[in-house]
Amino acid sequence: MMATNETTQQILTKCSRLKIRDYKKNSINELETLVSKLEDGKSGFHHSLQPLIHIIQTIISSIDRTTLWKSKGKVCEQQQQLAQMACRLFKCLCQIDVECAVSDESRTIIDSMLQWLRDDTDFHITKSTSQDLHLTIFACIEHYSLVCKNQEDFLNELFSTSTKNKINSSSSKSCFSFHHHHRKNASQESLSIIDYSSRLVIYLLQSSLVSSSLLINQILSIFLIYAPISRFSIYLVNHTDFYHTSMVPYLSSTDSDYFIQCIIDETARSQTDTNDRVFVFTHMINLLSEFVLHSDIEVQSSLFVPTFKHLFDSLVDCGTTVPLWYLVKCLSNLLTSSSNETNVFVQEMNRIGLINSITNYTIALIQKSTLGEGKMILKQLHYNVLISCLSILYNISTLDEQMLNRDLVINKICRLLFKSNIQHVRLMSCVLYSNILTQKELESDDSCHHLCEPLFSSIDQAFQSPNYYLSNQISLFTLVNCLKNLCTHKQFQIRIGKQNENIELLFRILRQFNSSIEQQEEIQIILESIWFCSFEYSCAKQIHSHDKYFAQLVQLAETNPNERIQQAAKGILWQLKQTISIPNAPRTPVTTESSQHIMLSYNHDSKDLVNKICQYLQNSGYRTWMDIDNMHGSTLDCMAHAIEQASVIIVCMSEKYKQSPNCQSEAEYAYRLKKPILPVLLQSKYKPDGWLGIILGTKLYIDFTKNDFDSNYKKLVKEIEATKN
Repeated sequence: MMATNETTQQILTKCSRLKIRDYKKNSINELETLVSKLEDGKSGFHHSLQPLIHIIQTIISSIDRTTLWKSKGKVCEQQQQLAQMACRLFKCLCQIDVECAVSDESRTIIDSMLQWLRDDTDFHITKSTSQDLHLTIFACIEHYSLVCKNQEDFLNELFSTSTKNKINSSSSKSCFSFHHHHRKNASQESLSIIDYSSRLVIYLLQSSLVSSSLLINQILSIFLIYAPISRFSIYLVNHTDFYHTSMVPYLSSTDSDYFIQCIIDETARSQTDTNDRVFVFTHMINLLSEFVLHSDIEVQSSLFVPTFKHLFDSLVDCGTTVPLWYLVKCLSNLLTSSSNETNVFVQEMNRIGLINSITNYTIALIQKSTLGEGKMILKQLHYNVLISCLSILYNISTLDEQMLNRDLVINKICRLLFKSNIQHVRLMSCVLYSNILTQKELESDDSCHHLCEPLFSSIDQAFQSPNYYLSNQISLFTLVNCLKNLCTHKQFQIRIGKQNENIELLFRILRQFNSSIEQQEEIQIILESIWFCSFEYSCAKQIHSHDKYFAQLVQLAETNPNERIQQAAKGILWQLKQTISIPNAPRTPVTTESSQHIMLSYNHDSKDLVNKICQYLQNSGYRTWMDIDNMHGSTLDCMAHAIEQASVIIVCMSEKYKQSPNCQSEAEYAYRLKKPILPVLLQSKYKPDGWLGIILGTKLYIDFTKNDFDSNYKKLVKEIEATKN
């Protein structure tokens, strides 16, 4: 309900008195005046909206559906004018009063408009469109979609082929089989709104983008509303021609030059307005960024890399931020999964130089926005672009950090942002840095030690939020994964141990998540973080002396249904005993008469190559021990016994080995017992640092990533025999 001037109310009253026969004559002018008043938006009305609903219903009743889509004739033209009036009035209704717009009476209005589209058989026969009418109908669908109480329920209506044949939620999956492989004759075919819309977009794109960009964008806007809903996106990609016929060719072709030229032309004329043709591209990029988030959709993202590189460089050059933001957001989403296609995508990004372009642009944006002492001045759009660029670099670091220019990312991005006055920017730099830092860099950079407090503060905030996200942008999962990466380093462990609140927060999260199936990954990561901390005496003492913490670990070790979580809890309990009992005890060798086998200590990501080494050793007559054969889910006590009985320990080095608290427990126990340790390298160019570097010291290692396997194996046997002397 809103205030209005008398003129608007008088026009409304006058139009509400019109009958169906009046519309069949000529009342277009009166309706046009009413629509113009309502669309003006400067005034509304304080009386009931029922007259407006009545007017729309009367107009709809006056329309002859059999002549609505006829391509010629005065009658058809008048019918289409009336239909447009009804649509424009309904759009105003949605804008004026949401509750009234979603009433049962309003639902019958939108149902009638949907049926108009289903009646449009001329389009399938003649391939001609009445774009003005289409535009107003799809605008109504968009506005109703934004205000309706249940988008899933209205989506069923969009999947239905008629208002009398609605899809209920219990059978919604049936919509996946509509008219894909076995299509009816065009003149007899009844399409759902989704099928009709996708075919219309394909036709419009193949006809003329110049004359139809408004309508294309209107339909794509509706697609974007429902793209986060899995069954909609899956259907649109897998069961219509829209993705493969329109999106793939459009986003992987030289049409991007036309897109760039549109932006340049519009930027030259105005700094705020952009051409509708520009948004055909940006809508498609946004759709792609949504599609990739659904696990049942396979996006061949590597096809788009050349176009994306050209778009990125051109958008940076012409300085238009909105399309650039959509593009980098799409790139970030495309890098979120760990599929083979994602690996190909990031390799192609690296090959073509897109990663370097993004890195350099991020550095330039930071330099332009930084005032000194951590203060940054960022417009909202530049802030959005910066966050997306940092997300891209973070996602790449989780896939293959070697593709990043570490020196630039660390010194020109992360370290400059550590003290940013913008919390989200500071955290994004923290999670990125945690993925690529080395022990040496952590120890030499005192500024990152101070990230401990804000990181725990952010974890606490995300934990207390309803959806476990910090400001709806950084997930609790990402934050605790960052914490785990930092916890592999001694200096960070010491920092955590100085504040009792840090350990208390981690156990508080464990208590709440213990019975939650959805948060099992977070539990696993937090336990591994605590496991790393348990190697540091002050942290271990704090946990060991707290009865509730100890009892909680025992409960997880004995009752949690997830075996990995059980093993992590048991690992912490075992390591606490080791750290507390002999914090500064000298290393003493343990030897027994049965010290005969060779133990292979490894991370399971390397199991195939380790298993091959093990098989060769067995064929050479050596007795071996691997947990894949011997532990079968047992506790670290079995591992400890295996180390105690071993004549030599082969440590199979890799980044994943160093990041595993279980591997650290094995290696440190072997080191404490003064067992002979033979390091072998299973990851190219990896250099041991941190706790692993301390244990191995200056030992020479055999690099199984170089030369042939047989020659490396001979070197290993030679080293094994040397330990017997």
